Amino acid sequence: MRTFLIFTVCFLCCISCKESISDTENKNQNTVRESLDTTTTSTENSTNSSNETLETVSIHEDTTTINDMFSAQGFNKKIYYELLIETHICNPQYSDTTSDGSTPCSARYFDFFPYNHNREINDAFMLQVKAGVNNYPYRRILIFVREKGELVLMNGIIGYLVKRVKRPNKIDDLIVGIVDDLGNDKFDRYDVLLHYNDGKYHFKEAIGDLKGTFETKELKEKASQMIKERMEKKKLLF
Repeated sequence: MRTFLIFTVCFLCCISCKESISDTENKNQNTVRESLDTTTTSTENSTNSSNETLETVSIHEDTTTINDMFSAQGFNKKIYYELLIETHICNPQYSDTTSDGSTPCSARYFDFFPYNHNREINDAFMLQVKAGVNNYPYRRILIFVREKGELVLMNGIIGYLVKRVKRPNKIDDLIVGIVDDLGNDKFDRYDVLLHYNDGKYHFKEAIGDLKGTFETKELKEKASQMIKERMEKKKLLF
């Protein structure tokens, strides 16, 4: 019941999203870079006076790129099916006659990834959720940790996993593709780096947008500030 209530709250927080990722990428899209071209002096001053110093993170070859998601062949480990049922995000009794809007517990709609290599997958995992699951229009990443024997939702991200970056503490940094509904059938997508700290993942910096990576320090800092504010306002990371 506790986990179900968490899902309900997270869903209501992000209900403003209107289109699926697959649909979004085929629609008219704006970029952060275009917005930066019209950034006002006051925004620049706000960026420069921020108490947080943005650290440039070097992404070396010690990464895992995520290319394939979802499978019609089923999960390759029984534990994944069991964990999926435990999250209460799917319907283990689903059949062709089910009409309540629920989703079957299937690898066609969900995929599992590790993030904390200090713990077994049973106790810490990321769940990539396909757009449309339970009538939610975007892909989501739901990050779970087991506390006192129960799975707890640690983070939710409106977007999809791009890369996992190994860290000395054995808790991966994540590069995630965020999809942002700008309204009026216009969308933006930007890749961001998330870093684990104090029990949750937090925004670290922006990596790039639809036009490519943010190469210069000035562009990265301005884009990171703008994207972070946008993500907080839209609750794209919760």
